[in-house]
Amino acid sequence: MRFWLLAWIFAFALWMVHDDSAKLPELLAGIGIATLAATGTELVRRQRVAAIAVRRGFVARAWRVVVGAVPDIGRLTIAALQQLVRPQPVRGRVVSLPFRDGGEAPSANGRRALAEGLGSFAPNTIVIGIDPERDRVIAHQLTATGDDSDVDPLGLG
Repeated sequence: MRFWLLAWIFAFALWMVHDDSAKLPELLAGIGIATLAATGTELVRRQRVAAIAVRRGFVARAWRVVVGAVPDIGRLTIAALQQLVRPQPVRGRVVSLPFRDGGEAPSANGRRALAEGLGSFAPNTIVIGIDPERDRVIAHQLTATGDDSDVDPLGLG
């Protein structure tokens, strides 16, 4: 119950920052939205589908993610300006790299979670998912870089 209450307070505070109004209809809407958000958060938290363990070596390399985001900001700024000057219907590409699945061990689950979460940290790359049947990580890049470390910044593959 305590976690639900904290989630509710956070969701309501976020609503108030977003809505910026203390009128009764907006407050009631915020209460409803915060209730739905906190309940959804609690349901997901209670599922605990898989055990996750993260190796210290992976966390020690997390600084690479932040450093890799800096050039992406420049790439995306240039891409936005190019789109403004010469609009094109399609920019970007889907990339696929080798990524050994590792099964359902807690360390393998942690590795996959880090690959998906931290692989999407930089603004140019969104990790779509990991295909365990083909042992591949699949990502979309708005501006193609050709550098595998942009998709897998921690070298988890």
